[in-house]
Amino acid sequence: MKKLVWLALTLACGVALLARADDDGVNIGRSIDLIERNKVDFPLIKPPAPAPTPRPVTMATAASHSGNVRLLKQMPAELTLGQEFMYQLQVIANENVADVIVRDVVPEGATYVRSEPPAQVSGRDLTWKFAEMDAGQHKDIKVWLKPDREGRIGSCATVFALSRACAYGVVGKPSVALTKTGPATATLGADIAYTITVSNPGSAIARGVVVTDKIPEGLAHASGQSALTFNVGDLAPGQSRTLPVVLKGTKRGRHCNTASAASANAGTANAEACTTILVPGVELVKSGTKEQFLGKAADYTVTVSNTGDTKLTNLVITDTAPAATRIVSASDAAVNGNQAVWRLAELAPGEKKTFHLTLTSATAGTHSNVAAVTSAEGQRANAEAGTLWRGVGAILVEVVDDPDPILVGNLTTYTVRITNQGSADLVNINTIAVFPANIAPVATQQGTVTGQNVKFQTVPRLPSKGVVEFKLTARGVSAGDTRVKFTFTEEGLSSPIVEEESTRVF
Repeated sequence: MKKLVWLALTLACGVALLARADDDGVNIGRSIDLIERNKVDFPLIKPPAPAPTPRPVTMATAASHSGNVRLLKQMPAELTLGQEFMYQLQVIANENVADVIVRDVVPEGATYVRSEPPAQVSGRDLTWKFAEMDAGQHKDIKVWLKPDREGRIGSCATVFALSRACAYGVVGKPSVALTKTGPATATLGADIAYTITVSNPGSAIARGVVVTDKIPEGLAHASGQSALTFNVGDLAPGQSRTLPVVLKGTKRGRHCNTASAASANAGTANAEACTTILVPGVELVKSGTKEQFLGKAADYTVTVSNTGDTKLTNLVITDTAPAATRIVSASDAAVNGNQAVWRLAELAPGEKKTFHLTLTSATAGTHSNVAAVTSAEGQRANAEAGTLWRGVGAILVEVVDDPDPILVGNLTTYTVRITNQGSADLVNINTIAVFPANIAPVATQQGTVTGQNVKFQTVPRLPSKGVVEFKLTARGVSAGDTRVKFTFTEEGLSSPIVEEESTRVF
């Protein structure tokens, strides 16, 4: 039992030596390291090098051990009664520590004035507390006292700290964002370039990102697929990937296609881009005089219209007159031979322009002329208008008898000649002869004799400058001056032509 008491007293004295400042007078006025007494910083307490920045670790362990802090104390060797003096304490962390407590005592024969930082004062006990200190960090304490009597004064300070082991990890949140851009309008059949951008605006890695682009009706991909899939993989925080997509417009109207992004740990995102597919179009209409007489003028209009959704530029409208016609006038056109050309710088959607052309012809028949329009965008159209050019028919009839006069009972021959002196065909010519009583028709190879009447064959069409002849024989019946009446009709005549031929019978 005595041995145990002795051992406890010995340990207590050892601890007191480690935790107290010097009180035997040997080192008064000198700096004392309470951990290693033989190491003295003199004449001043020198601040240690700046503490290194703790490195964050994924995993950390800590072990408490003795000697985690050092305490230095320095005060003047000579003091003056009644005059304030200052002494210093310096706490140095040998490792990361927490709950650092420094205690000191106002010695007998002195009065506490103040301290920096302020101490917690309880009677003659002074206490300073520091929550945390990193390895190598130091804290300086200044204390001002005022001696009240002559003689030796001093005190011992102590320090207590807990070893501190720290470990850090970064908590992040992955995220996925998606944008899709493309043109607001595009032309039917033209390439449409879209850009899909998938990104991670979060603070952790987004895992297994997959982007799907669904292609709506009205748009098409060269592969023919209705959905495109892009395996993006992992995206680090702040990282992004750009995915180009080229489609074609196949249907007029506004079409929106939606892209979506999915991930293993960052949720989903959607984005859409809408494009209006525009269809260019041009229409050409030509109208004009349906029928016209030769030598007169026929008027035509050529109308070009923009029937599409886009502006047309550099339009060229060409009207080529047929060879049997001639251009009389073409306002605002450049005329070269039988071709008229108009030019338009642009034509807005829904806009139309009309041009005028006048032709004439000396050749009968239906002549059609074709107009055409082209634009810089490759739009083209044609239109055609035909005119029936007709001449004016002019019928000349001649009737001659030979011989004349004739004896009763003798024959004479009538020659009927019909000539078209005009520029148009004569149509459906009919000829009838009526004989008086003193002369009788006998025969004709080109008609029918019925009593005193003869009807010649109908001539369906007699072209311009054409001639047709009929022959008819007749016999004198009784003496007298006779008149044979020939009547001619034709579709273009408003009234019949009557021709009489005189034959004398004796």
